[in-house]
Amino acid sequence: MSFFMKNKKLKNDILLILALLVLAGAAYGILRLTREPGNEAAVTVDGQLVLTVPLSREATLTVGENLGFRNVVEVAGGRVRVSDADCPDRLCVRQGWISRDGESIVCLPHKLVVTVRGSEHDLDAVAR
Repeated sequence: MSFFMKNKKLKNDILLILALLVLAGAAYGILRLTREPGNEAAVTVDGQLVLTVPLSREATLTVGENLGFRNVVEVAGGRVRVSDADCPDRLCVRQGWISRDGESIVCLPHKLVVTVRGSEHDLDAVAR
């Protein structure tokens, strides 16, 4: 008899964990694949909208130079990314390209958020 057959509780725990991982992966895949492609990228700094750029346009824009930092936002092929930044960790650069409605790139040190938006900008809900 193998170790797993002797310890049935451990075997059941491993099967439960594997089943949960498969379900989580399937849910993530479904949510990611069913999102609509976005039409524009909105760039905010400290919660204030700085600019919007259509994803159909090719552009390289520098954001934040007048605020003491530098993020380079690149739009190409219907996608957007932060291609360069002077923040210490550069996680915003490593996040890569985004193109689907609701996807975001966040640079916490600079309080910069790049969000892909679709054709509708209506609020789903308002919380108080």
